[in-house]
Amino acid sequence: MSNPQSIRRRPSVHITLQRAARLHRLVKFVAEDARTREGILAHLSIGLRTFYRELELLRRCGVKLRHRAKLYTLLTTAEQAEGRLPFPDPQLSFAEMAELAACDCDAGRRLAELLASVVNQPEPPRKSRGRGRTRG
Repeated sequence: MSNPQSIRRRPSVHITLQRAARLHRLVKFVAEDARTREGILAHLSIGLRTFYRELELLRRCGVKLRHRAKLYTLLTTAEQAEGRLPFPDPQLSFAEMAELAACDCDAGRRLAELLASVVNQPEPPRKSRGRGRTRG
């Protein structure tokens, strides 16, 4: 049986470096003190639509913010929230993945499982070439 803490439910999110940085800045900013929406928009230099998209992604990742009396408050520590933020694809090679997968830690074990799932994929069935057929 697996340890419940080692199983992390994460949405499958592919984000850009810019968006990852913005989410990180948002979490750090709100962790410092309760903030108004306008203060967050100005600090991050984003529009209202982007703001609500980022709040939705944070919610899907399990980062909890409270909105009360026109103030947004982070309900965990910044470090806990960072642990739930998605990270952009680091574009690692197979050799780099194998090196990291050898680390004796939770992240290393997760990378080892991911690497094994890629390396041990069954080959797709070969398509037949339709022998004996003629083109007309």
